[in-house]
Amino acid sequence: MAYRRESRVIVVMALGCFDVLHVGHLRHLESARQLGDMLVVALTLDKYVNKGPGLPIHTWDERAELLRGLRCVDAIFASADDVSSIRTYRPNVFVKGIDYEDSPLLDAARQACDEVGATLVITRTQKYSSRAILERIIFPQILVMGQKG
Repeated sequence: MAYRRESRVIVVMALGCFDVLHVGHLRHLESARQLGDMLVVALTLDKYVNKGPGLPIHTWDERAELLRGLRCVDAIFASADDVSSIRTYRPNVFVKGIDYEDSPLLDAARQACDEVGATLVITRTQKYSSRAILERIIFPQILVMGQKG
């Protein structure tokens, strides 16, 4: 089910886990939306999230519901990985955040983009770390709990 080519709509695809939704995610998605007429999010299925033990915190359905609430997101679909999503949905533009700039993790996605005629764009929004946010929330609680009278 390709979203594009048959119409003159420029489809932008973002992919990710979006588990601990923060302002960095919002800015990335808003920036991505400005690159075309429609922003689709390939949301990583729970079993393919590789962010560490105990993650994702939110289920796929919960993460999808949060993303659907953002004005910049037009559609969401389940994804196992970037390559299969690019090949299946054939966006005009595939976007990743600045933390992937010069990353070899994007080599396969670059190749998939070339195969379907998509442009790979790195959004230039400030980097935020979901892990750092989680650590700021969890570690103070651990420190307080460890202090006794």
